Amino acid sequence: MTRGRIALFVLVVTLCLPWLGIAAEPQLAHMVYFQLKERTVKGQDKLIAACQQYLSGHEGTVYFSVGALAKDLDREVNDRGFDVALNLVFRNKAAHDAYLTHPRHLKFIAENRKDWSGVRVFDSYLAVSGKVGKAAKRLEIPQPATAFAGMLHGVVVDKRAGQLVMEVGKVTREWKHSKAKDATALVGQQVAVQAGKHEPIRRFVDQVKLGESIALNVAHKEGDVLVILELTPDQRERVKP
Repeated sequence: MTRGRIALFVLVVTLCLPWLGIAAEPQLAHMVYFQLKERTVKGQDKLIAACQQYLSGHEGTVYFSVGALAKDLDREVNDRGFDVALNLVFRNKAAHDAYLTHPRHLKFIAENRKDWSGVRVFDSYLAVSGKVGKAAKRLEIPQPATAFAGMLHGVVVDKRAGQLVMEVGKVTREWKHSKAKDATALVGQQVAVQAGKHEPIRRFVDQVKLGESIALNVAHKEGDVLVILELTPDQRERVKP
């Protein structure tokens, strides 16, 4: 086999791996545990807000979350030597390495390190299932939540053309004309959210980052997708030309 044919073969295999459901490289989990000098709720909230501002939405991030120590869990095996936990999963090591040197990450460290008494980092490569051709999970609106209209709060876990995939954390508000039998059936579910035809809403969807925590005014009209009906005042301000 000539060098040219070998190169072509390698290229074809590399391009086909994602289509077959096989990861070319393992994903990298990056878990960071911060201990604060002043171990207060105010200090936790400040650091959590900084993580959300500077560390979410980086290129190559497939999962982002941040939160405070669960004080009610206190078994012998629980490690309680931290105040805030940051959890990131990167597409591969290259994405992780780019994140480490990104100006937003460096600014986060510069502005917040004075508040830390200790930081522990746990990095691991995630195991590949080895299953080939596994279909992506179909996103569905739970039957009790059909015809829902109101505001949902959650985290963006995926982006598609003109759509977001949100993992719903809370039903913030249900409008009077909502006909859902049980809107809480949406909580904990991943749902597709369509931008619709309004240009400001489409710009907002384009700007939203993976891992970002957002609130959306949505309605279920048909099929397995919610539609964004209007933006909040803060969101409208965000997409002003």
